[in-house]
Amino acid sequence: MKSLKNGLVALALVLTGAIAPAINTYAEGENTGTSSASSSWIQVTPVSSRVVLRPGQALEYSMVVSNIGTDTFKYSVYTAPYSIVDEDYNVSFSNETNRTQLSRWIQFINEDGSVTDKYTGSLAPNEKHTVNYRITVPEDVPAGGQYATIFAQTDADDKDTASSGIKTVSRIGLVVYGRTNGETNESAEIVDYSVPSFMLNGPITATSKVKNTGNTDIEIKQKFTVKNIFGSVLTEDEQAYNLLPDTERRMNSKWENTSPMGLFWVTYSVSSSAIENAREETRLVIILPIYMIVIMIILLTIIIVWIIILVRKRKERKGRLKV
Repeated sequence: MKSLKNGLVALALVLTGAIAPAINTYAEGENTGTSSASSSWIQVTPVSSRVVLRPGQALEYSMVVSNIGTDTFKYSVYTAPYSIVDEDYNVSFSNETNRTQLSRWIQFINEDGSVTDKYTGSLAPNEKHTVNYRITVPEDVPAGGQYATIFAQTDADDKDTASSGIKTVSRIGLVVYGRTNGETNESAEIVDYSVPSFMLNGPITATSKVKNTGNTDIEIKQKFTVKNIFGSVLTEDEQAYNLLPDTERRMNSKWENTSPMGLFWVTYSVSSSAIENAREETRLVIILPIYMIVIMIILLTIIIVWIIILVRKRKERKGRLKV
């Protein structure tokens, strides 16, 4: 009996030693890196533009194209559709939909006042050009949102391409978010929402999916907060995303430095002015590795066996006393 008790005490000490460092360990990583300027590097400002599309009107806007590299280069500016291909929000610049007609309404204005579908120019290092473009809106413009990308791209030198066989280009896009001044419908719904309650390992991740049921783009916000069992904030993250009409977007937030074991309060919210019933939940999340479950089962088994042995010993003693 004494050896059994000593074994239980030793196992409890091992269990305590396994738990204590795991719960108290928390590390933050630090990212460092270096960057260098390319010889041909193009930049545009702004990186996005929001416009109101009025039927039958010609609207003029401008963008600035800059050479932030070290070499002089030729460049071209042109339009492409801007559409979403899946719930992870991968973008396509070739897939045309009824929401990408805007890309066909944009033309660029040359210095002589003529218009073209593709603007070309040349930039010396640190030089900037203002490129003007015109959006000609048709009379029968459909209601809701329209989306396009205006790309500025360096043109590889033919001599360099011929000698090396490699064509290197730099390209950057300006996203144009258009909205008609007609009837618009801003509405969306949360079609999936998940916050874990029990996990064998990290990271703690909350996920959701929102569907845009209206006819124009909207903004979705998600907020993710993790606290320890005593209420101290361990991590907090808040993000805002655009959601285009006729699309679904899957979002997730995670605590990358999740401790290997412990109890945590997790709060996750998804909201938008377009969502009638925003969602927010707070749950107690338990992280318990499989090896700890095995140890606990072994410990519980030993305790049960010990109790059975004690009960039998007492019965034997009582039987002896009666005799």
